[in-house]
Amino acid sequence: MRCAAVFCLLISLVSYRALAFEEQVDIHIKVVTEDTFPVQYIENGVITGPATKLVEQVLITANLKYDIEVLPWARAYYLARTEPNVLIYSLARTPAREKHFKWIGRIMALDYYLYGAVDANIGFSTPIAALKNYRIGTVRDSAVDQHLRANGFKNLTTVVQGTQNFHLFAQKRIDLLPANQSSFQAICLQYAFNCEALKPLYKLDISSIDLFMAFSRLSSDHIVEKVHSAYQQVMKKRKALLAL
Repeated sequence: MRCAAVFCLLISLVSYRALAFEEQVDIHIKVVTEDTFPVQYIENGVITGPATKLVEQVLITANLKYDIEVLPWARAYYLARTEPNVLIYSLARTPAREKHFKWIGRIMALDYYLYGAVDANIGFSTPIAALKNYRIGTVRDSAVDQHLRANGFKNLTTVVQGTQNFHLFAQKRIDLLPANQSSFQAICLQYAFNCEALKPLYKLDISSIDLFMAFSRLSSDHIVEKVHSAYQQVMKKRKALLAL
């Protein structure tokens, strides 16, 4: 019985020293994202936008050093699935992704629609089976891409960035493209696309998609908890400011 008590004490001391050592180590977080105006985007060579500002505020509050890499979404998603201490944003939280990440906190919520030609014979009551006959552009490994594939859509053209779908539509290489309303309007203004030829035709059967910041599953639980605590502090301050 005494041996068992000594053993437990030794385990506790080892765990405490390991935690203390981790606190002293110069921890560096790799943050990955994509250029998706207006949620997060590059301006004058620097990544900015409301999502980026929230992520940076949280990591600064957590007193962690970090670098943000702007990558094609499929690459960012792959790194966040396979490497330790990688934080990804803005990541849609879906049932299929739930177990693959350690979720920190919500950034915002978005509704997605399929946009197409203003004179297209498609409406909000169009059967989903009929939509499968149309050519649809999607961003590889995005929540919409995964949703459509899970529902049996085959006639998909995958791109690296959502803006490429606008070019494909103009070239008549796709019939439909997914977008949320705020991003659609912002992209039209930012890139001077002729968006008068497009309108939302069909609301995708996905409940409002919550965009999150999340760590890879291989990330240290201690770091995850530290960032999660910082996120709660930041959100509490933001709510307090809104109440003024």
